[in-house]
Amino acid sequence: MMKYPFPNKENSMQDLKNDYVFPKIEPNKVDEVFEDAWAVGLQAAKTFLQEHADAPLRMQAFLKEQGFRIQVKDIDYVLGNRRYFCEYFSQQKLIKIYRKSVELWCQENGYAYGDGCNLILCHEYFHHLEWHEIGLTSRRYLVPMVKIGRFRLGKTGVPALSEIAANAFAQECFARTWARQNETAE
Repeated sequence: MMKYPFPNKENSMQDLKNDYVFPKIEPNKVDEVFEDAWAVGLQAAKTFLQEHADAPLRMQAFLKEQGFRIQVKDIDYVLGNRRYFCEYFSQQKLIKIYRKSVELWCQENGYAYGDGCNLILCHEYFHHLEWHEIGLTSRRYLVPMVKIGRFRLGKTGVPALSEIAANAFAQECFARTWARQNETAE
Protein backbone atom coordinates (compact mmCIF):
# COMPACT_ATOMS: atom_id res chain seq x y z
CA MET A 1 0.00 0.00 0.00
CA MET A 2 1.26 3.48 -0.87
CA LYS A 3 2.13 5.84 1.95
CA TYR A 4 0.67 8.78 0.01
CA PRO A 5 -2.28 7.37 -1.91
CA PHE A 6 -4.04 8.93 -4.86
CA PRO A 7 -7.44 10.14 -3.61
CA ASN A 8 -9.55 7.49 -5.32
CA LYS A 9 -12.83 5.96 -4.25
CA GLU A 10 -11.28 3.06 -2.32
CA ASN A 11 -8.95 5.30 -0.30
CA SER A 12 -11.81 7.68 0.34
CA MET A 13 -13.86 4.90 1.93
CA GLN A 14 -10.94 4.37 4.29
CA ASP A 15 -11.12 8.08 5.17
CA LEU A 16 -14.74 7.54 6.20
CA LYS A 17 -13.85 4.50 8.30
CA ASN A 18 -11.11 6.50 10.04
CA ASP A 19 -13.44 9.41 10.88
CA TYR A 20 -13.94 9.80 14.63
CA VAL A 21 -17.73 9.77 14.19
CA PHE A 22 -17.77 6.68 11.95
CA PRO A 23 -18.94 4.37 14.79
CA LYS A 24 -22.06 6.56 15.10
CA ILE A 25 -23.13 5.98 11.49
CA GLU A 26 -25.79 3.31 11.20
CA PRO A 27 -24.03 0.29 9.61
CA ASN A 28 -26.75 -0.13 6.97
CA LYS A 29 -26.26 3.54 5.94
CA VAL A 30 -22.47 3.55 5.44
CA ASP A 31 -22.47 2.76 1.71
CA GLU A 32 -25.36 5.13 1.02
CA VAL A 33 -23.73 8.00 2.92
CA PHE A 34 -20.41 7.38 1.17
CA GLU A 35 -21.96 7.22 -2.31
CA ASP A 36 -23.92 10.40 -1.67
CA ALA A 37 -20.76 12.31 -0.72
CA TRP A 38 -18.88 10.92 -3.74
CA ALA A 39 -21.77 11.94 -6.02
CA VAL A 40 -21.71 15.50 -4.63
CA GLY A 41 -18.06 15.83 -5.64
CA LEU A 42 -18.63 14.31 -9.08
CA GLN A 43 -21.56 16.60 -9.82
CA ALA A 44 -19.62 19.67 -8.72
CA ALA A 45 -16.71 18.60 -10.95
CA LYS A 46 -18.97 18.09 -13.96
CA THR A 47 -20.49 21.54 -13.50
CA PHE A 48 -17.06 23.12 -13.01
CA LEU A 49 -15.58 21.36 -16.06
CA GLN A 50 -18.50 22.40 -18.27
CA GLU A 51 -17.89 26.02 -17.30
CA HIS A 52 -14.15 25.71 -18.03
CA ALA A 53 -14.19 23.22 -20.92
CA ASP A 54 -12.28 25.36 -23.39
CA ALA A 55 -9.09 25.88 -21.39
CA PRO A 56 -6.48 23.60 -19.82
CA LEU A 57 -7.09 23.40 -16.10
CA ARG A 58 -4.20 25.13 -14.39
CA MET A 59 -5.58 25.53 -10.91
CA GLN A 60 -2.94 27.84 -9.48
CA ALA A 61 -3.50 30.41 -12.25
CA PHE A 62 -7.28 29.92 -12.05
CA LEU A 63 -7.35 30.46 -8.29
CA LYS A 64 -5.23 33.60 -8.53
CA GLU A 65 -7.63 34.93 -11.19
CA GLN A 66 -10.47 34.27 -8.72
CA GLY A 67 -8.76 36.39 -6.06
CA PHE A 68 -7.21 33.63 -3.93
CA ARG A 69 -3.91 34.22 -2.20
CA ILE A 70 -1.60 31.23 -2.52
CA GLN A 71 1.33 30.79 -0.15
CA VAL A 72 3.87 28.08 -0.79
CA LYS A 73 5.62 26.92 2.35
CA ASP A 74 8.82 24.93 1.76
CA ILE A 75 8.05 22.33 4.44
CA ASP A 76 6.83 18.77 4.90
CA TYR A 77 3.90 19.47 7.23
CA VAL A 78 3.19 16.51 9.50
CA LEU A 79 0.95 16.82 12.53
CA GLY A 80 0.50 13.71 14.66
CA ASN A 81 0.71 10.92 12.12
CA ARG A 82 -1.06 12.84 9.35
CA ARG A 83 0.69 14.62 6.50
CA TYR A 84 -0.89 17.80 5.16
CA PHE A 85 -0.33 18.87 1.56
CA CYS A 86 -2.42 22.00 1.49
CA GLU A 87 -4.85 24.01 3.64
CA TYR A 88 -7.75 26.24 2.68
CA PHE A 89 -8.77 29.16 4.89
CA SER A 90 -12.30 30.02 3.78
CA GLN A 91 -12.69 33.48 5.31
CA GLN A 92 -9.36 34.70 3.97
CA LYS A 93 -9.52 33.14 0.47
CA LEU A 94 -6.08 31.78 1.30
CA ILE A 95 -4.51 28.47 0.32
CA LYS A 96 -1.25 27.28 1.82
CA ILE A 97 0.67 24.64 -0.15
CA TYR A 98 3.24 22.59 1.76
CA ARG A 99 5.75 22.04 -1.02
CA LYS A 100 7.86 19.24 0.46
CA SER A 101 4.72 17.27 1.40
CA VAL A 102 3.41 17.67 -2.16
CA GLU A 103 6.78 16.65 -3.59
CA LEU A 104 6.71 13.44 -1.51
CA TRP A 105 3.19 12.67 -2.76
CA CYS A 106 4.23 13.31 -6.37
CA GLN A 107 7.31 11.12 -6.04
CA GLU A 108 5.26 8.28 -4.53
CA ASN A 109 2.57 8.50 -7.24
CA GLY A 110 4.81 9.21 -10.25
CA TYR A 111 3.62 12.74 -11.05
CA ALA A 112 5.46 15.94 -11.79
CA TYR A 113 5.13 18.58 -9.06
CA GLY A 114 2.90 20.78 -11.22
CA ASP A 115 0.47 17.93 -11.88
CA GLY A 116 0.32 16.94 -8.21
CA CYS A 117 -0.19 20.54 -7.18
CA ASN A 118 -3.00 20.83 -9.74
CA LEU A 119 -4.78 17.82 -8.22
CA ILE A 120 -4.35 19.06 -4.66
CA LEU A 121 -5.57 22.55 -5.55
CA CYS A 122 -8.66 21.01 -7.18
CA HIS A 123 -9.35 19.31 -3.85
CA GLU A 124 -9.02 22.61 -1.97
CA TYR A 125 -11.15 24.49 -4.50
CA PHE A 126 -13.96 22.04 -3.80
CA HIS A 127 -13.83 23.08 -0.13
CA HIS A 128 -14.25 26.67 -1.29
CA LEU A 129 -17.32 25.62 -3.29
CA GLU A 130 -18.71 23.93 -0.17
CA TRP A 131 -18.30 27.03 1.97
CA HIS A 132 -19.55 29.53 -0.57
CA GLU A 133 -21.86 27.80 -3.06
CA ILE A 134 -23.05 24.24 -2.53
CA GLY A 135 -23.06 23.78 1.24
CA LEU A 136 -20.98 21.55 3.49
CA THR A 137 -21.06 17.91 2.44
CA SER A 138 -20.14 16.97 6.01
CA ARG A 139 -23.60 18.16 7.10
CA ARG A 140 -25.59 16.02 4.63
CA TYR A 141 -25.69 13.16 7.14
CA LEU A 142 -25.91 13.91 10.83
CA VAL A 143 -25.03 11.63 13.73
CA PRO A 144 -25.68 12.09 17.45
CA MET A 145 -23.01 14.04 19.32
CA VAL A 146 -23.48 11.76 22.31
CA LYS A 147 -24.84 8.24 22.06
CA ILE A 148 -25.19 6.05 25.14
CA GLY A 149 -27.37 3.04 24.46
CA ARG A 150 -30.69 4.39 23.19
CA PHE A 151 -29.98 7.89 24.55
CA ARG A 152 -28.89 10.44 21.91
CA LEU A 153 -27.98 14.08 22.45
CA GLY A 154 -27.29 16.74 19.81
CA LYS A 155 -26.23 16.24 16.21
CA THR A 156 -23.02 16.70 14.31
CA GLY A 157 -21.88 16.17 10.75
CA VAL A 158 -19.35 13.67 9.45
CA PRO A 159 -16.13 15.55 8.56
CA ALA A 160 -14.85 12.80 6.24
CA LEU A 161 -17.81 13.34 3.89
CA SER A 162 -16.36 16.70 2.84
CA GLU A 163 -13.00 15.04 2.18
CA ILE A 164 -14.68 12.26 0.16
CA ALA A 165 -16.53 14.78 -1.99
CA ALA A 166 -13.35 16.84 -2.45
CA ASN A 167 -11.50 13.69 -3.51
CA ALA A 168 -14.20 12.88 -6.08
CA PHE A 169 -14.09 16.46 -7.38
CA ALA A 170 -10.29 16.46 -7.60
CA GLN A 171 -10.08 13.04 -9.20
CA GLU A 172 -12.71 13.89 -11.84
CA CYS A 173 -11.12 17.26 -12.66
CA PHE A 174 -7.65 15.73 -12.75
CA ALA A 175 -8.70 12.77 -14.92
CA ARG A 176 -10.46 15.01 -17.45
CA THR A 177 -7.62 17.53 -17.51
CA TRP A 178 -4.99 14.80 -17.79
CA ALA A 179 -6.87 13.23 -20.72
CA ARG A 180 -7.30 16.63 -22.42
CA GLN A 181 -3.60 17.46 -22.02
CA ASN A 182 -2.57 14.09 -23.46
CA GLU A 183 -4.94 14.56 -26.44
CA THR A 184 -3.42 17.95 -27.27
CA ALA A 185 0.14 16.61 -26.85
CA GLU A 186 -0.37 13.95 -29.54
